[in-house]
Amino acid sequence: MKQITFSPLKIADIDQLIDVAQRSWHAHYPGIITVEQIDYMLKLGYNRAVIMKEICEDGITWLSIMDGETIIGLISTGPYGAGIVKLHKLYLLPEYHGKGIGAMALARVEQVARNAGARKIVLNVNKRNAKAISAYERSGWRITEEVVNDIGNNYVMDDFVMTKQIVKERD
Repeated sequence: MKQITFSPLKIADIDQLIDVAQRSWHAHYPGIITVEQIDYMLKLGYNRAVIMKEICEDGITWLSIMDGETIIGLISTGPYGAGIVKLHKLYLLPEYHGKGIGAMALARVEQVARNAGARKIVLNVNKRNAKAISAYERSGWRITEEVVNDIGNNYVMDDFVMTKQIVKERD
């Protein structure tokens, strides 16, 4: 492992980021949701047109998690009402799990939210995704709600909403 950094997504790197998302999802989500739902959700949320729209029109910030010059993960955040930032996506290639990089990524999300003047961050996580829920809880996130969202094609996202309050940095 080289130096882990976080960089704004370069348009030229979108295809590599999509590959990282596909590898991450297919390694992690079988057993939580069906492979068919994984493929459906990847097709919906991880294509060049959707990512470009999010960046150019929706105010979504995409960051690449880098190991040296290699993209090993991704973060996606954006405004979610007054004083709130939503963590839309945080994925890391499986071979990088258990090395503290997820905690580093969550700290970066907090910094992004703090820089945006947010008071809290929210995210949705599948109720059966025990590994992610545990990681979020270790970083101070708390379950605040349960939601079921219809995403089409007879699929739903059965999620917990988790929240973390932002503590202002001391001068």
